[in-house]
Amino acid sequence: MSVRKNFSYNALLTLSTYIVMLITYPYVSRVLGVERLGAVNFADSAVNYFLLFAAMGIQVLGVREVAACRGDRDRLQAVYSSLMSLYLLCTGIVLVVYCLLVAYLPALSGHRELLWIGAGKLFFTAFLVEWLFRGLEDFRYIAWRSLLVKLLYLVAVFLWIKSPQDDVLYFALTVGSVALNALLNGVYARRFVRFCWRKVAWKPYLKSYFSLGAYHLLTSMYTTFNVLYLGFVKGDVEVGYYTTALKIYTLIMGFYTAYTTVLLPRMSALFAEGDQARFADWIRRSLKTLFTVCFPLMALGMAGAPYWIAILSGPGYEGAVVPMQVIFPLLLVVGLAQILSVQVLMPQKKDRAILYASILGCVSGILLNYSLVGHYGAVGTAVVLVSAELLVTLFYAWRVRGLVDCHAGVGIFFCKQALCAIPYALAVLLFSQWWEQPWWIFTASAVFAVIWFWISNRWVVRNELIIDLTYEFASKRK
Repeated sequence: MSVRKNFSYNALLTLSTYIVMLITYPYVSRVLGVERLGAVNFADSAVNYFLLFAAMGIQVLGVREVAACRGDRDRLQAVYSSLMSLYLLCTGIVLVVYCLLVAYLPALSGHRELLWIGAGKLFFTAFLVEWLFRGLEDFRYIAWRSLLVKLLYLVAVFLWIKSPQDDVLYFALTVGSVALNALLNGVYARRFVRFCWRKVAWKPYLKSYFSLGAYHLLTSMYTTFNVLYLGFVKGDVEVGYYTTALKIYTLIMGFYTAYTTVLLPRMSALFAEGDQARFADWIRRSLKTLFTVCFPLMALGMAGAPYWIAILSGPGYEGAVVPMQVIFPLLLVVGLAQILSVQVLMPQKKDRAILYASILGCVSGILLNYSLVGHYGAVGTAVVLVSAELLVTLFYAWRVRGLVDCHAGVGIFFCKQALCAIPYALAVLLFSQWWEQPWWIFTASAVFAVIWFWISNRWVVRNELIIDLTYEFASKRK
């Protein structure tokens, strides 16, 4: 299947995820309130932290290994059996530790009911095997299955979540959606592979499994662990502010993540074939795509943060505005990090470089968490996240020197897009002087953004990506 079709399906997956979020989150945030929502997000972050220890590097390693052998059914079955058995063993160990901590650790007593429900997410995630379908590039199935489950989840939330006391039920529905996805995936996976103990061989995968896992664990010290530390130090309200700001950023970043995720198996194949010219060309395309979309979104997000928070979460979430403004430059920073790591370093199996970068981010995250979060709460946590991600991205940029030549025209393109982003912010500030209602400001800003985006990319930057899409659309209309 072509990269464009894969991206379309992965974009549908991402789009469905965030459309459901845009429908449910404003409703849930108003029904539960900032404190109850913060408690749910704290519990979910705790579960996700333990998931890192269970999954380790399975998501990246699984995609890479399955993509390398998808034409060989016997080898595919051996890879699946080996990785799945290793994943299940780690999940079992982590689940035991998790249950002991929830039962006996006093610091978790206030969230114990939610955390017991979260154990189900820890268990069922082991059977999702998303890495198998991504390695096979079966994004069509992933997208349509996800859409079905999310529609059921959406209906359930509006039917049963009616008061702040329904926070436990809300988290149970979230875990239930994971369980349903795992059930459907287990049935569908039997079309391609069957688990076979005789083909289990851990030795070829142990090093990458744990080195890539160490990367995710270390990275979690300035991503997932941030939320836990904030909850312990400042409480559920500050967690509610921070996770609200982070959710809007995650919504937007998810679309670019869909693009880089689709390209991982393709870039791995190109590198294996030794096609350096096409490899470098795809990197250039990715960089230009990132610059095209991130600068307008950064300008709109930072200038319009008070209005987007008001629309998404309603009154009571004003404390999320400054964290959102601090976080939004990550669209550029993390976008660059994803290109350098997922599309350059991982296909070339430079796992050690990724590990070193994660150590750098981990150390800086721990030090900054200790220094800032106690004094500044959600804002301090946002600063920790941005600072650590920036250091990691700079390390990646230094490490990929000489690995791929993709600089032609990229620097000038970057500068043009940065300058063309200024009118987006000015438009939001101007519209906020004319109207007070957030929806009017949002609508006017969106209309202006679409018009200026096309004009600036077509006539000022002369962006070949947009020009090609315009001509392609016009030819199809004809």
